[in-house]
Amino acid sequence: MAGSRQRGAAARGAKQAGARGKGPLSALRLKAPARVAAKVRALQDDSQRRLGFVRNFLQLPIEADRLTLLQGYLDRLMRSDDAALPPQERELLALVVSVENRCDVCVMSHAVALQRHGLDKSLVDTLTINWRSAALTRRQRALAEFAWRLTARPTEADESYLDLLRRAGLREEQILEAAQIVAIYNANNRFNTVIGLKVNPEAHAAFRKA
Repeated sequence: MAGSRQRGAAARGAKQAGARGKGPLSALRLKAPARVAAKVRALQDDSQRRLGFVRNFLQLPIEADRLTLLQGYLDRLMRSDDAALPPQERELLALVVSVENRCDVCVMSHAVALQRHGLDKSLVDTLTINWRSAALTRRQRALAEFAWRLTARPTEADESYLDLLRRAGLREEQILEAAQIVAIYNANNRFNTVIGLKVNPEAHAAFRKA
């Protein structure tokens, strides 16, 4: 009887969410915050300006200071003008990691970003399936291999992983930045996956159009 009541309540909740035009953000059974902190509102406004929508991640009820620190670190890595790696290479690393981890939220986001940074659409399409068959430069292939190795075989990581990038001509500070990107997006992918973070409908649309 209790199970029937729970299923009924879940169905009513889903119906109500559909009526509002917005389903749950994730698989977590959390209520939306009653008030959005100013710091979080600033992040949401920035997302709206840049993408045309507010990412579901920024609407999760994560404590404001934690969310601001995490998003600030990601923005510093991926969107800063004084980074060691160019934007296209940073996004390539993030995409290879996200494909390996099957994180649909991040795959769509980084695939679109790569095209915005000038990578050919057909090449990006191939990267979302199998980076090994993509027509990459020697340097791009080394970055993709590094991202895959550190994601798929982290327990085997040693200086040979760094040597892979050195042989491709990357400087030590560029290697340090590449390691940060691969590490943080592995963390992001696992977080998104375990909580069942939903892809924004607008992100689906951008992925199809890009």
